[in-house]
Amino acid sequence: MTLDQIIGQAVPVAVLRRALATNTLGHAYLFSGEAGVGKETVARAVAAELAEQGGPRSTLHVLGGEGSIKIEEIRNLRQEAALAATGSTVWLLLDAERLTPEAANALLKTLEEPTPGTHFFLTTTQVESMPPTIVSRCQHLPFRRIPEEEVCRWLAEKAKRGPEDERIRAVAKLAQGSLGKALAYWEGSLLEEREAIIEKLKRVPRASYPAVLGLSQNWPENRDKIGQELDVFLEWHRDLLTVKHDLDLPLYNPGYEQELRQISALYTNETLFSIIDTILEMKKAIAGNGRIRFWLAYLLLMMRRGALT
Repeated sequence: MTLDQIIGQAVPVAVLRRALATNTLGHAYLFSGEAGVGKETVARAVAAELAEQGGPRSTLHVLGGEGSIKIEEIRNLRQEAALAATGSTVWLLLDAERLTPEAANALLKTLEEPTPGTHFFLTTTQVESMPPTIVSRCQHLPFRRIPEEEVCRWLAEKAKRGPEDERIRAVAKLAQGSLGKALAYWEGSLLEEREAIIEKLKRVPRASYPAVLGLSQNWPENRDKIGQELDVFLEWHRDLLTVKHDLDLPLYNPGYEQELRQISALYTNETLFSIIDTILEMKKAIAGNGRIRFWLAYLLLMMRRGALT
């Protein structure tokens, strides 16, 4: 993909295109923004254009994966960067908030003493978690959420359907500005799975306690999907707060506005905020190998106890 094909990120693309055209590309950039808005795609597009300019000696190295980025990985990076041949070398560090403090300090030395022809692109969804020293050594380019209409047009073209297609529009709204989410919803069963989760959430406030416990015990214990499922929990309860206060904000679940208004009346503000905090705490616990079944039971019972019925 080239920079000309990037959707919805006019400012970062313009900055990078100008730098490439004037041979003033910086040695380090930090791309921040939500998942799926094009950070990695843009970095790869820049690397491809550098390869065209620099010839066969130009290379791209990607440091991704799960877990922390450790100091040994950064030491290897520094050695390879120091030995880089003529041409351009691009290092892409995905989810750079994963840097351990030791790794961040090691990377800082490399950023302070860049090798000519070597460029670093760091991506993050949590810029506030990045070490300030790393942020200050990079040119920071924030990536915005992509407007819903642009997501619609992009998905319609990809799916060879009209942008007014009912499913296209539903997916574009749920994607919340992320092409990655839009594609996942479109190509997989996420849309149907999401609706199944919402149907369960709708029942919880008025269900019996044994029914709520049964729901937690029968919930599929899938560590690969629980993060996405908890996102649905989070969006549902944020919608409850939105309709409870008639806030002028777009709903994550606009097709359920009537049910949201009825259910929001069953909760106090304090209870809804507590549930949201617990969902966020559960996401962190599950990421740290917490017990899914235990946390689901705790969360669902909290949702039931908090309802004024």
